[in-house]
Amino acid sequence: MHLAPLLSLALLAQAPPVVPKAPEVGYIYPPGGKAGTTINVRLAGFDWTPDLHFFFSDPRVKLELLGPPGPILVAPPPYWFGPKAYVTALPMPREIPARLILPADLPTGPIRWQVANANGGSAGAGVFWVGDGPEVLEDEKPREPQRLASLPVTLNGRLGKIEEVDRYRFRAPRTGPITCELFARRLGANLNGVLEVRDANDRVLADAADTEGTDLAVTFAVRKDEEYTIRLHDVDFRGDRSFVYRLQVTLGPRVVAALPATGRRGETRSVEFVGYGVATGQAKLESVTRRITFPGPDDRDSFLYRLETPHGTAPAFRLFVSDGDETVTAPAPADSPRPLAFPAAVSGCLERAGAEDHFRCKGTKGDVWSLAVEAQRLGSPLDVALTVLGPDGKELARADDLPGTTDAALEFTVPADGEYTLVVSDVAGKSGSRVAVYRLTAVRGERDFSLSVVPRVSVPIGGKADLQVKVQWQGPFREAIGLRVTGLPPGVSAPPVVVIPPDKTEVLIPLECAADAAAAAARVRVRGTAKHIGKHHVALATVPGNLAPHGLDDNQLDTLLVASTLKPVCRVTTVVADGTVKVNRGATYPAELTVERLEGFTGEISLQMAAQQSYQVQGICGPDFTVPPDAKRAFYPCFMPEWLETSRTSRMILIAVAKVRDPRGNVRHLVTDVAGRITMSIEGALLKVSAGTGELTIRSGREITLPVKIASSSRLTGPVKLELVLPEEIQGTLRMEPVVVPAGRSEAILRIRTSDQTRLSGEQSFMIRATAYQPGDLRVVSEATVPFRTAK
Repeated sequence: MHLAPLLSLALLAQAPPVVPKAPEVGYIYPPGGKAGTTINVRLAGFDWTPDLHFFFSDPRVKLELLGPPGPILVAPPPYWFGPKAYVTALPMPREIPARLILPADLPTGPIRWQVANANGGSAGAGVFWVGDGPEVLEDEKPREPQRLASLPVTLNGRLGKIEEVDRYRFRAPRTGPITCELFARRLGANLNGVLEVRDANDRVLADAADTEGTDLAVTFAVRKDEEYTIRLHDVDFRGDRSFVYRLQVTLGPRVVAALPATGRRGETRSVEFVGYGVATGQAKLESVTRRITFPGPDDRDSFLYRLETPHGTAPAFRLFVSDGDETVTAPAPADSPRPLAFPAAVSGCLERAGAEDHFRCKGTKGDVWSLAVEAQRLGSPLDVALTVLGPDGKELARADDLPGTTDAALEFTVPADGEYTLVVSDVAGKSGSRVAVYRLTAVRGERDFSLSVVPRVSVPIGGKADLQVKVQWQGPFREAIGLRVTGLPPGVSAPPVVVIPPDKTEVLIPLECAADAAAAAARVRVRGTAKHIGKHHVALATVPGNLAPHGLDDNQLDTLLVASTLKPVCRVTTVVADGTVKVNRGATYPAELTVERLEGFTGEISLQMAAQQSYQVQGICGPDFTVPPDAKRAFYPCFMPEWLETSRTSRMILIAVAKVRDPRGNVRHLVTDVAGRITMSIEGALLKVSAGTGELTIRSGREITLPVKIASSSRLTGPVKLELVLPEEIQGTLRMEPVVVPAGRSEAILRIRTSDQTRLSGEQSFMIRATAYQPGDLRVVSEATVPFRTAK
């Protein structure tokens, strides 16, 4: 008996299945634009391929791609070292140049976007914000604050590097309040902003830090014709290309709360607006009252209102509409509860620190009450809780945070006839001001239901998959619900109707894809109908993207992505066990991998850095590396910069990309994870370059003479090439032809010419890069930073 074939079969059986790696969304830069304009943008995402399909939540938005995905973008210096080096790395994107066409009738607010390819659809959705006023793009190169020509304006920018601070300067056109509002987390940027405003004497007028991850705003008073500077940075001075933001600078006060924030459709009523500067124009919390007409019958459940005052117009504030009567309650302490008759919608304010509002209502045994308290959805700081007390004062039910929000809701079945108390409270210590508003709704067992689905489903071409639909019953309602699926990709089918039985809370809808179908994707809707009560609802998918949602609906879509996918055609595995390889700083390590082709595939395979790495990357990088069709082994070149810590193990994660044709002949790119990580222990450098002997001064029209010293290991037997590397902000100001230093020489003299001195001022720096090669054409690099000052 031969054991080798049996051993091979056993190892094959143990190999984990190869699964497709779906693309994910990142950001759009600039992250917003004015309705009625066409803007050039860069779409960014993770593990992208050239055959992506893009989907926008508003089909009126038109997208024109202007090129394929670019190279993976490794974050530039500076980097974190020490304990922060072990923080999970932010994913590294690829960007696509594109053009967005925004119709003039687009409403102000967010538009969600998703991507899909032959590997599946994205689990999340990106956010692009539509505005209705002047827009300005950040100048990412200036050393001085960027000057704002006029106000109001919305600034589109990003904190692209660690320690970056963006600065904007303006001259006040009039005396009064100015409001700066930051949109970052609402755009999906993992940025906790800090805003600081200083006057011409460098005195701080306003500052705020977003320590709770909800975005922020400041309002401050200015004097006409005086200059002010806005500073923006992350609370921990983090930075990344994905840290995009919109900074609205408006001439006017700021509304932070409304009481009530909800009105019945078509009614005109008084609304109290609470905010900074809304009454006197001073930067203090105050309130004014306005008569507001709420929209009539339509599909909207909210609208944007701009409060106009003698001191300017406040940024838009969202008000809500309902189909029932809305009332406002005075404080209702335990010794003076307010009577509540069903159905009810009551707005209140916990204006006293630690306050609770109590509402007394009569119940009949068996009644089912649907109770909810909103605060976060209204923009309130409260983290509300809702408690039901029995006739004897004992707690019978309590609700705190719902999934994805700090608002509360519950269904309560009345156990016996009697008088019950509903208690609205705050659990985060945010009560105690006029902004601490809430809205309580209470209805008796309305017969209804809601549906939810997952954000994405992949159906293999020639195969099957299940689409899970969940139902949440409301009130004393149990009835069969008929489900219909519409908008499936070509070649994908579902039964005409699938029924959720009354005794079930979920069902699987079988999807099937034809064997000759193209790899495609589509936004799909699932509609449910309960005939006896005449209710129809579309299933909602929770699709993460907005990192500071006010309510569940901020991260919900009425569609899911369904993609027909191809099977993976390769399995790539690292050879060397984790941590057993020692690599020199500044050198390139050829990591060995085994390559197995599947499903009859015989073509090339591209090995690429995965978007998501484990620790902070710190400049570790590698190219898109092609494995020839006949190769069963590959050596991926991992470059390890010279600044890496020798006390830290460095890792690299790869993906494998294969180009195939789908059954309809369309070229598709299949992505899979490489099994195992390339893990390296770092040792000392093989090459070290140092430049200059003291302070360097640059004078107009004069040549710079710069002495350079080179120290190299005996393992480097070839020449060393020296090059000038300039920061982006002074590109083209200095010039030097590359210098090749023969093997064995340790010194050289470099001659650098000034060609454009208009952008040289004060203290700046450039780099001298030295490059050599180990056997096998493996690159070794050392860099020296040369500080200089420009003589007047």
